[in-house]
Amino acid sequence: MRNRIRELRTERGWSQADLALRLGVARQTINNFETGKNDPSLLLAFRLSWLLEQPLERLFTVDPDEHASLVGEHWEYHDRLATAFDEVGILEQMGHDGWELTGFGPLVLHFRRPEDPTLRLRWRYERRAGLLAGRVRRDLEGQGWTYCGTWGTLHYFKRTD
Repeated sequence: MRNRIRELRTERGWSQADLALRLGVARQTINNFETGKNDPSLLLAFRLSWLLEQPLERLFTVDPDEHASLVGEHWEYHDRLATAFDEVGILEQMGHDGWELTGFGPLVLHFRRPEDPTLRLRWRYERRAGLLAGRVRRDLEGQGWTYCGTWGTLHYFKRTD
């Protein structure tokens, strides 16, 4: 399970120790949550939600594969032709319609989404051009973006909206 604890904590200017003090836990516990080594108990998840002023479903996200397997969901797949000129618009529209980017190639984007409309998530995409510095990737991942891959000099990231 991914979470936005680090992002929301830093937006407030809190250190890990500050958040730990507010929750009554050790600083290492916060570090373990932020790095994904451990998930909080239900009680701590609610307390984090209240402190960070976010509903649980915006604070914690489950990987779409894990979610689909838990509910016995099936996927539908779709490929879209795309050029450098219309790709950003296609990504925006497909993400809005619940399509998750799963891959890409020359002039094509590969997507999937759950067949059940009630299980679909909205996706946002970020495309960076040029040399991708490790710091930039870490910063984006720290903000909840997942690296999808690189095609030429274009680097793709996704996250649920």
